[in-house]
Amino acid sequence: MIRSLSLCLALLAAGPASALSCLAPSVAGAYQNAADSPADYVIGVGGLSLTGPSNPPEGAVAQGGDINQMVGYTQPAQFDGELFTGQAFDSARVLPVTVNVTCVSAWCGAANAVDYGLFFFRVENGNYILDENACPGNTFPDAHPGYLLEVIDCHNGSCPGNW
Repeated sequence: MIRSLSLCLALLAAGPASALSCLAPSVAGAYQNAADSPADYVIGVGGLSLTGPSNPPEGAVAQGGDINQMVGYTQPAQFDGELFTGQAFDSARVLPVTVNVTCVSAWCGAANAVDYGLFFFRVENGNYILDENACPGNTFPDAHPGYLLEVIDCHNGSCPGNW
């Protein structure tokens, strides 16, 4: 009994465990977020390759050595695929992209190469930016035709509301 009580007290003294809780990303949710944003967005399907070292080169860093205060990074990349034109994904492009990785406390997004995915690029001053947050939602790897049809449906006003 004393042993059990000691274990319970030790667990209580450790404090509450915290974890990042993210909603499952959806194409409809990403479309709606982009549509509701004051920023301009372009949607593309294709490949994303990383083209150079990140800034800073070590990726996300702990501010002041505190792993609960991570600071993100940027990563140059290249998109090779087709952009959504309002009717279909039929505008072939090769574009330089900056992957903007951000963090929330100890959790960070990541810059990853993707062979074939659906991307929601933010456009700022003519530059294409892929925001990769601790809770993902702008990149959908392994894009399948259903993702593309969902973008078209959302654009035509019949976006599912289950996001």
